[in-house]
Amino acid sequence: MATPIRDFITHHYRHFNSAALVDAAKGYETHLAEGGKMMITLAGAMSTAELGISLAEMIRQDKVQIISCTGANLEEDLMNLVAHSHYKRVPNYRDLSPQE
Repeated sequence: MATPIRDFITHHYRHFNSAALVDAAKGYETHLAEGGKMMITLAGAMSTAELGISLAEMIRQDKVQIISCTGANLEEDLMNLVAHSHYKRVPNYRDLSPQE
């Protein structure tokens, strides 16, 4: 199945680690096609990348069956879910004093 992203990666990712990514993606497709299941493990604060959007679609398409992650991966998406339109980014938060 051709898609713009698949075509780009297949054409440009030909060497060393990038070629290993192509091999891994093909292996993942074969694994799922043969009825295999997939577990994703995450550590560190990746939620800032809105990771839940990608994972939700992979879950809906039955491409991921198990997710194991640290709390840091859930915290920001959970806060965004609860606060939604009231959730605001605070630039330079590391420079704020406890009083601020």
